[in-house]
Amino acid sequence: MSLILGSHISLNQKSKYLLGVVEETICNGANCFMIFTGPPQNVKRVDTSLFYKEEALELAKQHNIDFSNCVVHAPYVFNLAGLDTDGYIVNILQSEIERTVSLGIKYFVVHPGSFRESKDEGIDNIVKNILEVFRRTSHLDYFFCLETMAGKRNQIGACLEDLQLIFSKCNWDPKLALCLDTCHLHDSGYDLSKLEEFKKKLSNLFGGLERVKVIHLGDSMNSIGARKDRHANYGLGHIGWETILKWAYDDYFSSLPIIVETPYWKKQVKSKRSKETREILVSPYKHEISLLRNKKWEPIPNKDCLPIYDKNLKTTN
Repeated sequence: MSLILGSHISLNQKSKYLLGVVEETICNGANCFMIFTGPPQNVKRVDTSLFYKEEALELAKQHNIDFSNCVVHAPYVFNLAGLDTDGYIVNILQSEIERTVSLGIKYFVVHPGSFRESKDEGIDNIVKNILEVFRRTSHLDYFFCLETMAGKRNQIGACLEDLQLIFSKCNWDPKLALCLDTCHLHDSGYDLSKLEEFKKKLSNLFGGLERVKVIHLGDSMNSIGARKDRHANYGLGHIGWETILKWAYDDYFSSLPIIVETPYWKKQVKSKRSKETREILVSPYKHEISLLRNKKWEPIPNKDCLPIYDKNLKTTN
């Protein structure tokens, strides 16, 4: 079974945008990726015609990377559960979706947002915003994937029933889909070790599993139901390696794009000009993807790197 594995990769001018993304994907031993089409904290954007798309597609083809399996994540500059009085939210979403489709990518992941006064009001705002986005983008081929959330403060999406209500109020539009984040699900209170039980619940709520289009696969630093959203590296969290592996190789989930979502490692490096050391962050993705492909947990190969995790946890052997 060949998994569709990838990670978030930074899209930037220095690395020639999409071409650099594909190059890093190959280096990681991956066959998909997730990107933001620009900085996630603002709406400054470079035209996608400058993204070296054709060169990236050619390189991707040589390495069996299909852009239709890749993912774009919406920026963090709006609250989908907010009242969109001036069109700010919908305008951003429309633009980002158009950029996503122009790159040949069809999975667009969005956080449901947080309510202010009441959850019901927040859900109604989400529905209004989504329906307007769908009206404006009805001619485009993509999936609007609502991500499951950890339940921090007033977040919507920590409860599957809330997401089902949104789907229902959106008349089960075929564009509407789910992105399951394992860390978020665990932190919101779902026991992921009971996978068949979880899938049955999911299937009952959404009329099958077909609405699930993307998996964000990460462990959690927190005990179940902590509602904190702190990701952990594989084998170093409360979800556990065996459950992570079970999810990756599930009969249905294994056919979906699986985005590795684990924290960067810490590394102490000495300055070339002085004896002082400083801390840098090192990508774990090549190692984590290798663990999933080999179905075997191993410690970090670089002894100079340290994971960011709860020291009271026992590591997987």
